[in-house]
Amino acid sequence: MEQNKRPVIAREDITPNYIRKIEQKIRAETTTWLFGLERPAELLVRSLFMRLPYNDKLTRSMKLAPPNIMFAGSTGIGKTALIQSISFAVKAQERRIQGTPDLMPQDIIGSPTIVEDLKGNRTIQFKPGPIFNHLFFVDEANRMRPQTGSALIEAMEEHSITPKNEYLAEEFAMKRLPLFPLSGKYDDVEGERFFMVLLTQNILDDEAGAFPNPMAVLDRISMFIPIDRPPEEEERKIRAENVEGKSIQPVTDLYEISACADWIHHNIKLSALADKYITKLLRNTDPDPRVTDTESELGRFLKEYVQVGASPRVNYHLEAVARSETFFAGSNEVRPEHVKAVAKNVIVHRLILKPGKEFKTTKEEVFEEILKKTEKPPWK
Repeated sequence: MEQNKRPVIAREDITPNYIRKIEQKIRAETTTWLFGLERPAELLVRSLFMRLPYNDKLTRSMKLAPPNIMFAGSTGIGKTALIQSISFAVKAQERRIQGTPDLMPQDIIGSPTIVEDLKGNRTIQFKPGPIFNHLFFVDEANRMRPQTGSALIEAMEEHSITPKNEYLAEEFAMKRLPLFPLSGKYDDVEGERFFMVLLTQNILDDEAGAFPNPMAVLDRISMFIPIDRPPEEEERKIRAENVEGKSIQPVTDLYEISACADWIHHNIKLSALADKYITKLLRNTDPDPRVTDTESELGRFLKEYVQVGASPRVNYHLEAVARSETFFAGSNEVRPEHVKAVAKNVIVHRLILKPGKEFKTTKEEVFEEILKKTEKPPWK
């Protein structure tokens, strides 16, 4: 299915108020029949307007793309409904799969298949998998075996896949395919794209059939959004009589969202103080003695509690999320306080604690201590 064709909005027609009204419409429509999900909905909707650079090997150039998001929470609190509601509101193609231990890589990216025409002639064609959608939702991703989880890495990093076909001669091998053109055409290399991977994590890591998410996957997730059980008053509203007859209406499309996201990326500036604070905060999660002085108070803390910290790649992610936070906070320049406001959602899921420490503390508590020990430069 193709998105409705429409001209890309001219940059000069976009204003901050225009973008904020679109964001508010999406949030309002998304939560029409969802209760207690206002904050997760706000974070997810605003992530649609974020852009990160990536190396597009199809065009051999750097491009901008939406972030990848991970949710955590118990079952039955509305994670799937939230994602599906947003896809309806923005007219995006969305596909959900269940992360089960028997899921194989080809179940995600697709595989060659034999096609027979009416005359009996047979050809081998590539059948695209569920990853060929604008929003690709993997529920309970940490139930997938690591081999299958690794199939997501190329897609999350390069926004393309390379189908493997061991049965065809090299000259007939499948080429790299883009993820996912707004035109809906699988081989549209030059056209505008929108592709987001959305993951949920089963909170019971020690449950049978659950695997730790590979660091390569976690490091490509821009933001971690926890979803808690709704307050009692909100939970009382989760009844059939409160949702019967309610539906989600489209309020915009991905062409409009992409144009607005580009405006934010190019018009919200990163201050020198925020620039230094981002890198300093990320380096202060690294226990490597070549990065953090082991004789300092912070160094001793990291040595005791942290095994792996945030990588340099996270500079891109934290800047993008802080830029969105800045815009929706009504400012046009990223300040250290904007970075601090979103740092937890960007960094915590990347931390790996020393063995045994997870029984004494949490990643959130460890990061809060790192945040305290990292001086935020005062805004001048």
